[in-house]
Amino acid sequence: MPAVRFHRVSKRFRVGERGDAIMDCLASGMAKILRRKPASRREIHWALNNVSFDVERGEAVGIIGPNGAGKSTALKLLAGILQPCEGEVFSRGRKAALIEVGAGFHGDLTGRENIQLNATLLGMSRAETRTKLDSIVAFAGVERFLDTPVKRYSSGMYARLGFSIAVHVDPEILLVDEVLSVGDAMFRVRCLERMRNLVRQGTALILVTHDLEQMRAICGRTIVLEQGHVAFDGTPGAAAAEYLGAMSRNSFTRPTDLVDHSSCRGLHLNRLTMRNGLGDDVLCLGPDHFVQVELELSTQAGIREVAIEMNLRGAEGGGNVLSFNSARRDRVFALGDGLNRLILDIPFLPLRGGQYFWNVRAWDASTGTTLLDTPFAYPMIIDDAGRPTGQLSLAHQWTLHPTQKDVSWSTPPAEHTSLSKTFECAHEHLLVC
Repeated sequence: MPAVRFHRVSKRFRVGERGDAIMDCLASGMAKILRRKPASRREIHWALNNVSFDVERGEAVGIIGPNGAGKSTALKLLAGILQPCEGEVFSRGRKAALIEVGAGFHGDLTGRENIQLNATLLGMSRAETRTKLDSIVAFAGVERFLDTPVKRYSSGMYARLGFSIAVHVDPEILLVDEVLSVGDAMFRVRCLERMRNLVRQGTALILVTHDLEQMRAICGRTIVLEQGHVAFDGTPGAAAAEYLGAMSRNSFTRPTDLVDHSSCRGLHLNRLTMRNGLGDDVLCLGPDHFVQVELELSTQAGIREVAIEMNLRGAEGGGNVLSFNSARRDRVFALGDGLNRLILDIPFLPLRGGQYFWNVRAWDASTGTTLLDTPFAYPMIIDDAGRPTGQLSLAHQWTLHPTQKDVSWSTPPAEHTSLSKTFECAHEHLLVC
């Protein structure tokens, strides 16, 4: 019998409906008295629709997907916070859930008092709580503030204390949402190791996260949710690829909708679009994937000689990691009145995994006047499939020489082209339409 069974579960909400709690029902009743729009006429949103999966004891399962895919709804159904509209949610064994920072804490109670309260709610006896108190406090690192009201704790302290209580309950089922992201790097490492130990001891772990590295580090299986359905259920590596595809399909909002990229000299960038080798719009891609970047530019009057530059920086800032400058390749473009399309073909982007941002610059090559200089606001995500890398993610191969009995490095024949040659080739594909 599995530790957790999700069988043909559906959950719907009415847009504008407050929720399932008692206070929500009271508020809904007051709204009817005040003759607000009846709930029956409100639009119905299916957060989950006919979702099924099992989780065995000693199994770590990740749940990933774009925002709004139904991940947190699934976790709240598993925790018993919500009830399904259709289907059945079954769990067997002591359960601990870490779904929201500070959930279950009373701000006016001290850390010590909240430990006692939460441990009791999770099924620990008073004697067991006293025995584990020092260990809980040490793991959370809140010794100095144990007798301070938790309303004075930072979000990181909340997360550390909540996680520490949950894992010291010795749960048979552990549910973890994105809350660990507020902890520092060392605490996250300790959390991962503690979760691995629990799984080895037979705990069923369900982890909801956007962090692919965290998911790969602990989960042996991953479920991808998209628009309330199971889009994939399998290995973490294959799930990550499916997730990136789902992210691209669901990322309709571009930074142009949020940031004013008005020209200073009559040139305006309407849109920046990235496409893969199949011509599909993408936001996420691998370091060995072809990418085509299309710029949609508009002018009120034609400009005879325009030079274009695209720069790429990492999310952490710093200098440019890549720069494509048409002028350095003796390429300038005559832009006509109205809309113009510029296309940059890049064979591959051998960058380490992470989030990056594009900036677009343009200037009149005849006068040197700047026509356009956007913020670094156009996102791109590189997924390096968890390969350990430095700044770059380069294709390579290790071999053991049969005579010298040592390890040597060689580059596959198909990839002999140097980085500089590759990016020179990218410049040659900068076209104007």
